[in-house]
Amino acid sequence: MRPLRSIGMVGRIALVVAAAVLLELCGNIALHRWQEAELVPASQIRRISARLVEAERAAIVHHPRDRGRTMHELAGDGMTLNWVARTVITDFGAYTTRLGQLREAMIGGEPGLAARELRLTLIPSAEPGKRDLLGARQLVDGSFVTFRIGPYLDAPPHPATVVAMHLLLTLGVLLIAVLMVRALVQPLRNLAEAADATGHGRKGSFRIEGPPEVRRVAAAFSAMQARLVQTMEDHTQSLISVSHDLRTPIQRLHLRAALIDDPEAREALAVDLGEMEHFIESTLSYFRSGDEEPLRRIDLAAIAMTAVDTASDLGADIRYEGPDAFETMARPLAMKRVIANLIDNARRHADRIVLTLRSVDHGGFEMDVDDDGPGIPADLRAEAVLPFRRLEQAPGQGHGGAGLGLAAVDRAMAAMGGRLILTDSPLGGLKARLVVQAS
Repeated sequence: MRPLRSIGMVGRIALVVAAAVLLELCGNIALHRWQEAELVPASQIRRISARLVEAERAAIVHHPRDRGRTMHELAGDGMTLNWVARTVITDFGAYTTRLGQLREAMIGGEPGLAARELRLTLIPSAEPGKRDLLGARQLVDGSFVTFRIGPYLDAPPHPATVVAMHLLLTLGVLLIAVLMVRALVQPLRNLAEAADATGHGRKGSFRIEGPPEVRRVAAAFSAMQARLVQTMEDHTQSLISVSHDLRTPIQRLHLRAALIDDPEAREALAVDLGEMEHFIESTLSYFRSGDEEPLRRIDLAAIAMTAVDTASDLGADIRYEGPDAFETMARPLAMKRVIANLIDNARRHADRIVLTLRSVDHGGFEMDVDDDGPGIPADLRAEAVLPFRRLEQAPGQGHGGAGLGLAAVDRAMAAMGGRLILTDSPLGGLKARLVVQAS
């Protein structure tokens, strides 16, 4: 007997199908027995058999003209008796399970009943919803003792009731099968979620379990994920180290620039050094955007209003629209960097900025940063969120940055399970929308 753990996906599906068929079979047998439910207990069947044998003996010793009266005298206990020379009663004992079992029970109680013909059938009872047992016992002279017992069985259930019971049985079996299949494919679902998390820069955790085929795929994916994560961490750490190391020579260049006598050359060098510092800060911000900062309950409205006030102090024409307080589960440092990046991006390209915060889906939120700048053409918006991609700038707009502002926002939102959506703004420029669904 192979252990369940070693059975493959096909084998497990076959087991689920076999279990469903077996449950359906057992349920149908139970329904069939319910439809043929017997009202007469075994003790009464033995009394009926004994009464029938007694009636047979009494009929044999009496003259045919006295047999009818004798049968009426023997009737009782819900059983009526009669004597007839011939009978039209047809035997259905060979076609009905309960009648066949009744015949065996009667013969088991009185073996003498097996010597000659014993006919059994069912007819409608005087009591609604019931059926009477009608029978005929052949005597040695070819005549018959007939009997009737009522009520004996419930009437057949209404077809609608039978259909409803079978539908309930089928739905029950289907539900059990669905739950079994759901448990069967759960390892695949866990693997898919881990792969999706890895694709968004997060390390998805999962157990190596399930059928052999799934375990092999999971083990291979786990090894690949470990190598991929290690490579990404090595590259990230290298770039962060380089960015940090560049700060010292840049500071030395600032000091040396201050010693230059030519004001124009000194100012030009200071601008170039400022752009280098901005590039380094953008690079560090981008790589920090994927950090696994724990989720905390924060006041997002307070963070947004603080960012707006800071930008306003720096000379930006910016206003906040939204609630005075809005608590949600998020990563506070990541949200501060995201909002600062969006506002900084808008300040470089626009004169007027509006930040809007609103609640959606009982715990989720949407945050819009609208500006009146030139915007981004629809066919370039997908490229705008790629790291180190700089879009063409219009004359007079200055340096386009390191190409990491929107990329850092997109990466941080993906790490939090949210999205960055770029659309047209009612102000005429770009609308950067942050969407986080309720968890």
